[in-house]
Amino acid sequence: MKVLIISNGDIKDYNFYEKLLKDVDMVICADGGANHAYQMKIKPDLIIGDFDSIKEEILEFYENEGVRIEKFPPMKDETDTQLAMLKAIELGAKEITFIGVIGERLDHSYANLSLLLYLLNRNIKGKIVNEMNEIYLINKFIEVEGKKGELLSLLPYSKEVKGIYTKGLFYGLSGQSMDLEMPYGISNVFTEDKATIEIEEGLLLVIKPRE
Repeated sequence: MKVLIISNGDIKDYNFYEKLLKDVDMVICADGGANHAYQMKIKPDLIIGDFDSIKEEILEFYENEGVRIEKFPPMKDETDTQLAMLKAIELGAKEITFIGVIGERLDHSYANLSLLLYLLNRNIKGKIVNEMNEIYLINKFIEVEGKKGELLSLLPYSKEVKGIYTKGLFYGLSGQSMDLEMPYGISNVFTEDKATIEIEEGLLLVIKPRE
């Protein structure tokens, strides 16, 4: 099952996400993510959180629409996005896409990268998408689709990433390592319509930026 989680971070171009909405089986809103869902004119399957950021009139609207609501107390350890992810896993998600999880709050944005690690350690596919980026985290292998001339950046998420092998990128790697203190994988370039990245050890962020 593919799940889309909508959080309360920055979303500016709602039309950009139409394709994503067509490719998921369930939509879960993390609290104020429902504000975005309302603007996108979609009915989520679930809204979850402590409801400190959802607009009252939007909550009432979705309640009247029969949307499932799960409210948590404000004094909790998990963020609303974490709660949404845990619920998605409980419901059987095998692939989770997050939108609205990157914004001006660097602490929230950074914490949300850890959601990809949580999923990776449980063999669940995960990615973060916004209008400017697709973000993946790997510990073995990934294949990313793109177009010739588009960018792809590789950044260590562990202290060291060993044995990096790439295909379909202008700056090819054939077993090199990358260190967290001095990464060199920014702005590689697709030379084909598909790039493959394989690593032997560590954690590697794979980011497809848009210009």
